[in-house]
Amino acid sequence: MLRKTLLANCVLALSGLALAGTAMAQSASGYATIIRVPVAVNTATFSTTLNIHNPNLQAITVGVTYYGAVGTSSPFQRACTAQTIASGATSQVTLAALCGFGIGTSNFGHLRLQEVNIQNRPFAVYSRVSTFGGDGFSVEGFPIGSITGSTGWTYATGLRRQAGAPGYTSNCFVGSKGEAVDVEWSLFDDAGAQIGATQTTPLAANQMVRFLNVFSAVGAPAGDINGATARFGEVLATGEPGFMAFCTVQNNTSFDADFRMAKENEPADERSDKFSFSATTGLGAVLSIPDFATQDVLGIYLQHPDFVQCALSGSGSADLEMRLKDPQGNVVAGGNNVTSFGEVYLGERSTRNSGQNGLWTLEVENGSFALTYPKTYGVSCESGNGANRALQLGTEPAEF
Repeated sequence: MLRKTLLANCVLALSGLALAGTAMAQSASGYATIIRVPVAVNTATFSTTLNIHNPNLQAITVGVTYYGAVGTSSPFQRACTAQTIASGATSQVTLAALCGFGIGTSNFGHLRLQEVNIQNRPFAVYSRVSTFGGDGFSVEGFPIGSITGSTGWTYATGLRRQAGAPGYTSNCFVGSKGEAVDVEWSLFDDAGAQIGATQTTPLAANQMVRFLNVFSAVGAPAGDINGATARFGEVLATGEPGFMAFCTVQNNTSFDADFRMAKENEPADERSDKFSFSATTGLGAVLSIPDFATQDVLGIYLQHPDFVQCALSGSGSADLEMRLKDPQGNVVAGGNNVTSFGEVYLGERSTRNSGQNGLWTLEVENGSFALTYPKTYGVSCESGNGANRALQLGTEPAEF
């Protein structure tokens, strides 16, 4: 069948550092060939232990580079000891042993871990920061491709300041990857009103800057604050170099703290746009229906369970119709004379495509007896999990 042919072809440490507790939601897809650990610590009070897991059938070697934060004992790049890990094994090593830090030195920064094998062999990293008494918190390693900095804003929520016992202090950090970037950041209260003044922080490549007591840093008025949000974004960045941002809330009595990675509202990732729009094919030709008997088939990778809505637009769209099919060809939304459909639930995980994210199709064809052709159009889709813009896979005879 033509349809089968089309589809086949398409395819921180407290007191001064005030770092973290349990890392907030990270994608379950945490294995990659380059991993960033947002923060790693070696002070007189706290120490980071890294766990590097190798799921491959062969041994891997992972190179490690440390980047010290501004104001620490080692605010620069430091090559650390590469780790060789047997198949299915996990290497557990402290930051001090990994990078040669002496006892009592005051260091915190971030880590880049990269597999250095001839073949592509992903790995994952989990780290724990703890006192010598065992108290501590966790920070996961993030695949570097997931840290884009967003095309819009990234947010860290739930910040607070409280003078009365136990007392709370909030701190934030921004860090660059392999390129320089200017980061703009602001604080907002739970009603959405800005607190204090917007700040701009220029970062050199692989640099990290910490802001102790972020409410004071932006010039917030005195008083307790609960439920605040930090918003971060790139300043007119050319090429979207990306950055990472995170915040902590410290309990000033027990000196424990929690960690929250700033979340991207609209990642700089064309595979997972919350809103996507197509008016051309992948090669730049204008989307159009050439005659009454032809149907365009467009492919869009959706991640179910999710809600999705799509709409046709453009000069010829009023005479067209569309429908959405799952990877097995079942009609999920749309149909005769439908030019748009509102939020439709894609189903639970096991109900579509054997539980795998896959290629869904939008079929667009003539829905009237109009005699004027071609009919140009565009198609927009919105989804909670994000998707690529719909790309034309080819054409088929009109069907509905």
